[in-house]
Amino acid sequence: MKFLCWNCRGLGNSAKIRELKQLIAINNPDVIFLSETKMSANDFRRVQNNCRLQNGLAVNSEGRSSGIALMWRGGMNVSIQNFSKHHIDSKVRLDDNKTIRVTGFYGHANPNFRRSSWDILWRVGESVREEWVVGGDFNAILNDAEKEGGRRGVRVQMNEFKEVMDEMALVDIKPDSGWFTWVNNRNEGSLIKERLDRFLTSVEVVENFPFIATKVVRQTQSDHDAITLDLWGRKLKDYPKDKRLCFKFDVCWAGDEEAKNVIERAWNREDTEYGEKLERVRSALGPWQCQKFGKMKSEMRKLEKQIESIIDSASRVDSGKKLKEARRRLDFLYAREESYWAQRSRSRWLREGDRNTRYFHAKATGRLKKNNIERIKDVEGNWVTNSKDICKVAKGVRDEGNK
Repeated sequence: MKFLCWNCRGLGNSAKIRELKQLIAINNPDVIFLSETKMSANDFRRVQNNCRLQNGLAVNSEGRSSGIALMWRGGMNVSIQNFSKHHIDSKVRLDDNKTIRVTGFYGHANPNFRRSSWDILWRVGESVREEWVVGGDFNAILNDAEKEGGRRGVRVQMNEFKEVMDEMALVDIKPDSGWFTWVNNRNEGSLIKERLDRFLTSVEVVENFPFIATKVVRQTQSDHDAITLDLWGRKLKDYPKDKRLCFKFDVCWAGDEEAKNVIERAWNREDTEYGEKLERVRSALGPWQCQKFGKMKSEMRKLEKQIESIIDSASRVDSGKKLKEARRRLDFLYAREESYWAQRSRSRWLREGDRNTRYFHAKATGRLKKNNIERIKDVEGNWVTNSKDICKVAKGVRDEGNK
């Protein structure tokens, strides 16, 4: 099962809906939670129709703010348990008939009312007896490493968030790629970054799904990035597929003059045997498509890494300008691939305890995580995540302290 969460900051314009469609097509999630839809439940049906996801539940927005929704693919066995303006709780039955609790959560943006959001999460946790995954925009940080720029996080609020997690025996799942999930897109010294979106799980999820993977998915039309959690994300595929051998008609070929030339050269040779012509076209188009779209995807990956670097590195004078330019270029490439991803997604859409023990187990897991240094700032203020580089930076700090 793959779970995707995104604070979309409104879905009232075509650009946002297009970005949502691309997000779903590229990442192929089974369950999608959206916050700040800024739409009524009736209006949200139009979004579902655009995304070809008819299964779901939408909670009305309050005027032009808030609004949440949970959608899932056809063939998924999902049953809604309860919901409010800040959460949608569900049970998902997996392929092995195992049931997992999946909750989309949206923390109150106003710190003065955030306690009420935690109370909602607590009441849901009281009824959970299955393995539990909570994902969404919590509008809260756990420590100073989850914010850069602006005022420092309020210690009382961070401690309150930690206490809620401890009481419900939830573990924070660190992303495999990306860190900050919200950027205010300001220039020069006003740039602020925070890790507001995350996945929390019960300890049993970490134990029973050793291949669990999460990542931050950078967006071009929103200041909030999406996050994904895949229960089997790190599991190796039994039969890796060579994309160069795949021969399926792609709608992108119809408008590509180079593709027409490749087909014409392969088809108009002297052979008259239909099967041989088709095989020759397949042999020519496979490598050509792999190279053609491989370059585009390579450029997209470079831009994504560039955006990742700008967001997760120390802010500089031109960081805001570079970030906007990289996002503009990435959005352009996404638009060029829209028909390609739409076709791929359509083919995919056709497929189908004891609380005290959990609490102490989560506390032990938390202590183990605290003993690991996942990232550290070097003397220039840049975040270092490579384990070898972390050791070098830490050794330098220790040697400096001994002096």
